[in-house]
Amino acid sequence: MVLVIIATLAALAWPNYVKIQEKAYNREAKASLALIRAAEKIYRLEQGFYYPYPAGSPDGGAALINSFLKLSLPESASVIWSISINSTAGSERSRATRTGGFDAGKYWEHPFNSEDSACFSGTSCH
Repeated sequence: MVLVIIATLAALAWPNYVKIQEKAYNREAKASLALIRAAEKIYRLEQGFYYPYPAGSPDGGAALINSFLKLSLPESASVIWSISINSTAGSERSRATRTGGFDAGKYWEHPFNSEDSACFSGTSCH
């Protein structure tokens, strides 16, 4: 009887746990993108252009982003978000792409030159 009660409670709690975990992952991605946007503005004031330069060149991942923008984004292999930066003129934005879980491939994007919040998986960023 005790096992049945515990199993029932676990079955009721699991969906809520997964929802809370997903919200935490999304907050992590949006926070990283907000940090990148702020760091890009400072970098542009100091250098005269957004990182990476020349525009459109590969950004090298979190290690180079951390080095150039003086950030401390997670770099380990277990990270659930892959961070990239696009500095092509007119479409400067950072992107966090989900690398694991059932939402793998979905992404958050954040433009550098806008005060809008991050947008999710292709919804329009104004």
